[in-house]
Amino acid sequence: MKSLWHDEALKHVSVLGIGNVLLGDDGFGPLVVEMFHCQYECGSSVEVLDLGTPGLDIAPYLYDRDLVILIDAVHTGNVPGTLCLFPSEELMHHRRQLHMTGHDPGIQESIAHLRLAGHAPSELIVVGAEPQWCEFGEGISPSVLIAASAAIVIIAGLLKERGILCQQRATSIKPRIWWLPEGSPTPALV
Repeated sequence: MKSLWHDEALKHVSVLGIGNVLLGDDGFGPLVVEMFHCQYECGSSVEVLDLGTPGLDIAPYLYDRDLVILIDAVHTGNVPGTLCLFPSEELMHHRRQLHMTGHDPGIQESIAHLRLAGHAPSELIVVGAEPQWCEFGEGISPSVLIAASAAIVIIAGLLKERGILCQQRATSIKPRIWWLPEGSPTPALV
């Protein structure tokens, strides 16, 4: 029996960055999806979006998806820049210990509502980075910039492991990362 991920059936996949680009490392999610989009191309069944700071309005982006990868700054108590992967069960089970920077109530509530209605994503993975700061106007910290470069490789690997078309672009697109302060180092392109 073939796995769903390796079937010819169309998969509905979302790679979603969440966070506020004006609040320092909280902009990790938008930074990663912009870098990912510029360096990788995926099949037409994969949407790569920066959702900003959603609440319960995130539900349509999770509805009946085969796979959702959420990227956000996540407070875990680790060293700033530490990357962590959390499956949806862990996100829901550890909701008091795992704090995504201000967005977790909407995400967790949306997942709970979609589960009750029978339309939750089949698989949800959070790719999080421990922030150093989430202060207005601070920009992304050097440790989170390094984590962003590593996160895009992890995301590509997660997609490929599931048989989802994802390949590095022959020529990278120049990222539009307007929110980094002038003079900030830019993330390394793979």
